[in-house]
Amino acid sequence: MTGHPYIRTNALLLALILLSCSQHGEIRSPSSQSSQVTLAQLQDRWEKYFIYYSTRIVVFDPISDDKTVTVQGDWIMIEDADKLTDILYRLEFNPRFDPENILELRGPDGDLFGYMLVAAGDLVSVKAAEANTVRLYYNPQRAPDAP
Repeated sequence: MTGHPYIRTNALLLALILLSCSQHGEIRSPSSQSSQVTLAQLQDRWEKYFIYYSTRIVVFDPISDDKTVTVQGDWIMIEDADKLTDILYRLEFNPRFDPENILELRGPDGDLFGYMLVAAGDLVSVKAAEANTVRLYYNPQRAPDAP
């Protein structure tokens, strides 16, 4: 009988861990070649996205879906093709920024929320904020050799 409290405590801790993990989304490379999006495609269809920029990250949130990416802190909303082109041009000079490495923003259930380009080494996390909404947390890390 003395083992039961420990079993209950461990079960409760496991349940809490699983619940907290389920609230986080993920950032990942596309799962297949057919689902890959190129930077040229995103630029050509820029008006179909809410586009956010901060330091060394660009986020593309599709307008036509029922999902929303929210950001906090020093973000700029890009509202025209010239501004997007200018920002992407400047980012190309950063050796940690790879314009070919377009990542997917996924919610806790694996649903696609958008796309992201980010400098290598910068920290980004995704957390569910409410139904069909994720919050993006971005922490730029400055490597010693970063421009």
